[in-house]
Amino acid sequence: MRSATVAFACLSLLAALAGAGEPAPAPAGPIPAPLRYLRERALDLLDAVELNVGAGRGAKLSVQYGLQFFGAGSVRSHRVGNIDRRVGRWRELDTELGLLPLSLLAWPVHYAAKAAGRRQLAADAAFVAKDASDGFEHLDRKELNGDPVFLLKDTVTGPVHTRWGDSFPIGFEVHALVGVRARVRPLQLADFLVGFVGVELDPWLATNPAR
Repeated sequence: MRSATVAFACLSLLAALAGAGEPAPAPAGPIPAPLRYLRERALDLLDAVELNVGAGRGAKLSVQYGLQFFGAGSVRSHRVGNIDRRVGRWRELDTELGLLPLSLLAWPVHYAAKAAGRRQLAADAAFVAKDASDGFEHLDRKELNGDPVFLLKDTVTGPVHTRWGDSFPIGFEVHALVGVRARVRPLQLADFLVGFVGVELDPWLATNPAR
């Protein structure tokens, strides 16, 4: 718990430096290059690391490890923490199902049923094995910091999100009326690191991945 508190405090400091991702009032003069550089590095780090807590109905247990995720649950919660380049509060609907490696147990059933001529059972077992192995997650987020304009809907299939930058996350989430989510996005972390030499991957990371 202490490490989570320290991490959240660090994110808050980064948000203050980055202006919490909100457009800043027009400055009297141009922002000095060193300050622009530091601000971009802080925003890139907020993109790469996600830490938030939530309270609400439902339960969920999830472990994400880049190429797949293992877990299940459905949660309707109010959350506080960071998302993308912003820090604040929002509402969220979240449903997830990903059973790898347990779903692989359906393959022996598939082959046994196929050998026995039970075509329907073989097809059902193959469907369970493939669907649960790929996994899916539906996210519906709205009203960040009370802003009704904010709306993000995302459907995750296997490791790939609707934006490259969110794909292949590594982290965990546990929720039982209250819970915590912590993730690192490797592609966004790469963007943070190459930013030190002046390379920006943001335009590419924001594009839709080929399905």
